Amino acid sequence: MLTVDSTGFAGPTLAAAGLSFLMPLIKPKQKTIPGHEDVIAMSRTEAAFMPFLWLFVLAFLFCWTWSCYMSLKFPLDKTLGFDSHMVIGGVLYSTSLILTGIKEKV
Repeated sequence: MLTVDSTGFAGPTLAAAGLSFLMPLIKPKQKTIPGHEDVIAMSRTEAAFMPFLWLFVLAFLFCWTWSCYMSLKFPLDKTLGFDSHMVIGGVLYSTSLILTGIKEKV
């Protein structure tokens, strides 16, 4: 077990974490309307942001698959001096953090 290099799993793991950060963003924020507590209201900017989130979820899913493929088939392939699967996972993770910040401001 000690001879297994676990760094090959780091890129897909970061990509999966980035994808998992996006899923809660799809749920609209709970905003109650006075007199109508059972109605969920959504702002216009949040409603306009939702289709982009769904596109990112789809793109992140494909990028996670790509990261898994790169880590299994080409583990020594380098991009910008780093392993390619680590770059893919890092970009997805960073993008998900940025999108989370944007959603909190909307």
